[in-house]
Amino acid sequence: MTGYAQRLRRQVGPALLPLAYVTAIVRDPAGRILFQRRADFGAAWWGLPGGLFEPGETPAECLRREVLEETGLRVEPRRLTGLYSSLRYRVTYPNGDQVQQVTFCYECDWIGGQLRPQAEEVQALELFAPEALPPRPLWYADMLAHALAARPTPYFDPSEPATVEAPYPSPQSLRAVVGAAPLLWPGVAAVVLDDAGRLLLQRRAENGLWGLPGGVMETGESLAHTAQRETLEETGLEVEPEQLLDSYGGQEVVYANGDRSFLVGALFACRLIGGQPRPDGHETAEVGFFARDRLPPLDPRFARLASQAMAEPGYNPPTSQP
Repeated sequence: MTGYAQRLRRQVGPALLPLAYVTAIVRDPAGRILFQRRADFGAAWWGLPGGLFEPGETPAECLRREVLEETGLRVEPRRLTGLYSSLRYRVTYPNGDQVQQVTFCYECDWIGGQLRPQAEEVQALELFAPEALPPRPLWYADMLAHALAARPTPYFDPSEPATVEAPYPSPQSLRAVVGAAPLLWPGVAAVVLDDAGRLLLQRRAENGLWGLPGGVMETGESLAHTAQRETLEETGLEVEPEQLLDSYGGQEVVYANGDRSFLVGALFACRLIGGQPRPDGHETAEVGFFARDRLPPLDPRFARLASQAMAEPGYNPPTSQP
């Protein structure tokens, strides 16, 4: 368990929380896939290398660190293969901690190092041929199935609303316990284009700058549903997530009241299916569509994502529906 997760658990106990992970699919030159037997679950199953984000890490930084710590290998992420955030991947650890896993899975290149299991967390490391994989839990089985199928775009769980009661449904609900301490909570940003290829932006009331619609997930919902819910709440528009474009993370946000948060999330391309543009009057002061060469002053949190969205070569603007 990372330092961040340990600190959080000391304050909130074993309550169900959404936590952000990375998982690595690493192969040797013969195509065999690296598995590890974890110390906490023992002989119950084999899993893939990876682990929890620390505040301030990008997905690539988290992946490199976790794989090196657990296996002794140096790797580089090559391809995002999937995002897994459904409650069907909920897990209770042997110590009782409950987690809604939000996991970004990557195929990786093995670039160096020597195989050696991490003494505290990993009991064994072993390479398995794709046709002879060991016993593994549902989430790893799905990750490997999607990666080995060589899907043209990354997998993501369909839109699923929150269907569980949890003591901490949002980061705001945790503030009464942790105060202004750094929180790392999964979230989304939505890329919505109109028929003219213009990008949907919202002007944020907190700082007057423009950014993509989006926000943090509610415990129990999938991140695709977060994209739908947040876009509707903030802009009045109904959307359908169609493609997972990228993951992001590492940037700290310090709010006016002193609360500190670190962003980690998914960038979704969404199809516009209904509604009328209207600001919510709370988080959003104004809503508009903007051409690629006429983007307004952007919130630094969204500048890179907005530029990436407009330049994404693999994403074709979908046809909107009334």
